[in-house]
Amino acid sequence: MKVAAAIREPHVRALGLVGAAHFMSHFYAMTLPPLLPFLHQDLGVSYTVLGVLLSVRKITSGALQLPAGIAVDRMGAKAMLLFGLLTCSLAIGLIGTTDSLIVLAALFLLFGLGDAVIHPTNYSILNSSMPENFMGRSFSVHTFCGHLGTALAPAVVLTLTALWDWRLALMASGLAGVVVTLAIGAQWSVLRDGAPAKRKRKDAAESAKDADMTTGAMLRHVLASPPILYLFLFFSLSSMAGSGLREFAVAGLMALHGMPVAAAGGAVSGFLFASAFGVLAGGYVADKTRRHDLVAGGGLCVAALLIAIIGGVDLHYTLIVFCFTIAGFVNGMIRPARDMMIRNAAPRGATGKVFGFVFSGSSLGGGIAPVVYGFMLDMGNPSWIFYTSAAFMILCMIVVLLSGRAARAAAEGAERAPAE
Repeated sequence: MKVAAAIREPHVRALGLVGAAHFMSHFYAMTLPPLLPFLHQDLGVSYTVLGVLLSVRKITSGALQLPAGIAVDRMGAKAMLLFGLLTCSLAIGLIGTTDSLIVLAALFLLFGLGDAVIHPTNYSILNSSMPENFMGRSFSVHTFCGHLGTALAPAVVLTLTALWDWRLALMASGLAGVVVTLAIGAQWSVLRDGAPAKRKRKDAAESAKDADMTTGAMLRHVLASPPILYLFLFFSLSSMAGSGLREFAVAGLMALHGMPVAAAGGAVSGFLFASAFGVLAGGYVADKTRRHDLVAGGGLCVAALLIAIIGGVDLHYTLIVFCFTIAGFVNGMIRPARDMMIRNAAPRGATGKVFGFVFSGSSLGGGIAPVVYGFMLDMGNPSWIFYTSAAFMILCMIVVLLSGRAARAAAEGAERAPAE
């Protein structure tokens, strides 16, 4: 009975809807990579061109994150969420219908446009819909849904491809996103909108002040805030570290430890699934502490040590899986603490802008890292994949601690300002 009553709570329903949207966005991000061999064969497109299309999609998404955040804060998050998810769904589904390279490129760009909207809208809705004492756990459930979509997408899309073909697999995936979009639209009233223009004001002076701070002044504040800039750098470095583990660890393990592809893939899968469940644990930790920078920094230090051991020590397969799993768990556990730091650094009325800005750092790092790791493999130094990922994690640890210190200094300055 308690469970049924909890599910009927508006904030729980809102979390479920936003989590479903996040699941689909991450699912779509990992839908295309496993199908590249089929696109290469059936469309006659080289892997280089397909790689460029994937990079263009990621760069488009990253470049539009901040504009999307501005649009979210000005026009409202709910309508933008429906637009973003529907755009992603249609782009993925239509990719399964085309034989034209030009149309394919346009659809990849369309996918990037829709994907850019998801994070700013989701976090803006969560920030407005969740109770304060549930915020950390809501961020953890939201992030868990995204991680789950990433982990499940390859298996689902390849299974559908084996049953039907890759075109129908993409069409079915796109249709699923349309259904989720309609479900969110049907529960429109459950979601609270963080747009300043739609919030009630107590007086006209406060309304005017907030209106000013949603335009140029607020944007300048976001771009000039040391805690936010540190978090942008954190996302860039974190993406560089993650790229080595998600995209190149299988090849690195095969070359470094002589592991078969299935075993190497199993180790990386352990990292991904452990990361997803680590996010859930991190949500409870984030709600119980105010020093989110120490939580994130400690987790990154542990993960970096384990990844460096994999690169430098000849371990048995069981120990490699163990190290990957523990590293994945602590890497996931820091995500809610990271999200709380972003929320705390965001001025009122700028949640979408701030999340859009810092998440664009992820796309920047993700666009640079593959070239670096690929060069290491080509040079015959697979151990450097793990050393470099660990080094990026240590840099992330330093940056997140600097962000926390800058945020505390800013808060202390704000407290002293009235007395001066």
